[in-house]
Amino acid sequence: MSPIHVICLGSSAGGLEALIDFFKRMKPDSGCAFVVIQHLKADAPSLTPGILSRVTPMVVSASHDNELVLPNHVYTIPPNAQLTIVDGRLHVAPRTEASGRHKPFDRFLNSLARDCRERAIGVVLSGYDGDGSDGFVAIKAHGGTTYAQDRSALVDQMPQHAMATGCVDHVLAPGQIADRISRLT
Repeated sequence: MSPIHVICLGSSAGGLEALIDFFKRMKPDSGCAFVVIQHLKADAPSLTPGILSRVTPMVVSASHDNELVLPNHVYTIPPNAQLTIVDGRLHVAPRTEASGRHKPFDRFLNSLARDCRERAIGVVLSGYDGDGSDGFVAIKAHGGTTYAQDRSALVDQMPQHAMATGCVDHVLAPGQIADRISRLT
């Protein structure tokens, strides 16, 4: 079990702007770790680490298998991969879904709920689909906290699906979510 708060932010369409707003406002020495799960094209490199590195002084990097999660770091999901956390370490594996819906946010949130329990925080931002809804149920069942982006989401399907579960604690703009999480420390 991770001794620090681990915040997982999930998004797809319109989510990069929300991530930038979040990390511009997030206190860089919060003592929390951040994992960014985006819906990426399987064959395209992710530009997210470079973009986020320009808006936060925290270390931002693509996740590596068996990597220890450290405070004040931002980890992103690599393309064509699935990501989980066990015993405070990230595990990267090839994407296994040959067809159907790829739900990387749900997969990570479910592992985060088991690993971090009350120190798990899920944040759903702008995006299509309902990815994250099942994971929010798991986060709440294990005593964690959840946030959904408010009407500022460019695409509100992911936040709306999460809210429909009844497992969202707070509905705020990305910068307000960062302010609230910054107060944890």
